[in-house]
Amino acid sequence: MSSIESNQESKTLLTDEEVLNLKREEQPYNFDNPEFTFIPKGVHNWRQEGPYCVCRSCEIHHAVFIGIDKMMIGIDENGVPILKSR
Repeated sequence: MSSIESNQESKTLLTDEEVLNLKREEQPYNFDNPEFTFIPKGVHNWRQEGPYCVCRSCEIHHAVFIGIDKMMIGIDENGVPILKSR
């Protein structure tokens, strides 16, 4: 591993103190509260499971029904699934 890669990796890792601070700031998901809002990540890790595109990267599980006549063949540069008719 080069020093540049090592340097970049160390910038992305959080210290134990930073992790504890993030955990203290976390709010439980309260879907009963009408004022609760959840803002999902901008880019999702989509996988096709049967007739659904399922996100594997968000904390809250979500999926999109695409039907049995479509097949996911990849993800574009914006993280949007690329679908093809079968």
